[in-house]
Amino acid sequence: MPEKVLMAGNNVRNVAESANKAGYEVYALTKFADADLRIYCRSVVEIRDNLDEREVKKLVEEKSEEIGAKIILCSGFETLDVKGDLLCNEPRTASRVADKLNFYRELERAGLPFPELLSGDEKGIVKPRKGGGGEEIRVSSEVLEGCIKQRFIKGVPCSVSLIASDGKAVPIACNFIYAGWKEMNAAGFRYSGNLTPLVVGNETRRMLEKLAVEAVELFGLVGSVGVDFVLAEKPYILEINPRFQGSLDSVEWSCDVNIFGMHAKTFEGRLPEKPKPRRYAIRTVLFAPRDLEVKEDLRGNPFFADVPNKGDFYRKDDPLVSILASGGSREEVERRVVERRDLFLRLV
Repeated sequence: MPEKVLMAGNNVRNVAESANKAGYEVYALTKFADADLRIYCRSVVEIRDNLDEREVKKLVEEKSEEIGAKIILCSGFETLDVKGDLLCNEPRTASRVADKLNFYRELERAGLPFPELLSGDEKGIVKPRKGGGGEEIRVSSEVLEGCIKQRFIKGVPCSVSLIASDGKAVPIACNFIYAGWKEMNAAGFRYSGNLTPLVVGNETRRMLEKLAVEAVELFGLVGSVGVDFVLAEKPYILEINPRFQGSLDSVEWSCDVNIFGMHAKTFEGRLPEKPKPRRYAIRTVLFAPRDLEVKEDLRGNPFFADVPNKGDFYRKDDPLVSILASGGSREEVERRVVERRDLFLRLV
């Protein structure tokens, strides 16, 4: 009988799909009940926006107990202090990296590089202490309450995906991060997707992987985790995601691996061999170019994921759908996702 797992998070489709393919019986509690999520889940419960953290915590705990499932805390829910059988990082552990100010202080004590924190009138990158996805990040001299300011470092946004267990970590893939990609109707620093593998030299790749391993091992993280960087004259650590990352699709497509299966084995103390990329793979997030209502059932195309439900209404700039492609070069996969973007907008 398949083991039961309960995903809880803002968006859990990629994790649910990976778990389903690994042979698990999947249940989901999520704020975005996408049409294709139901393909991979025994049941999906949508979390209403008006629920506070205490109510969400109770919902997760009651659902887990009801179905006898292990809990996986996904994007946006990493620090939710739930009680139960967790198949993810403990919320207390995740909290150590979720607050960026405390996170950078720990990196500084460990001698790991990150963009310098600023406190004067100098312009810099202003970001919330908590949160991700490039939301609410701006260049400014003014620091609002709940935010920090860092030196702006011009470079390549990228990440390393890792699998960790028992104080050790294995780098699985290096990925390029699309931020504010205009082809996907994104602006500013807004997360727009990933390309796997990152196109860099071997020495740079080894440097990124070494720093990522050191950072993950510093915080004692377990399972699937990711370290984000900006790569300039050297890599600077931006953040750690103590949970499954948005790069999951591109890593699996590129390396022919199952991330959830690797993740689950870490709780038995088992680490995988480092895989090799077999092709370029991309997952991008398309944002709505205008206000629109979805008039068709758009499930069934393997190159579209996080598919909106028929009848759903989207405001301009809302995340609309993920687009996937693979191929022999970065240029080829980028061309394919743009072509598939145009197809999707014709269908919708």
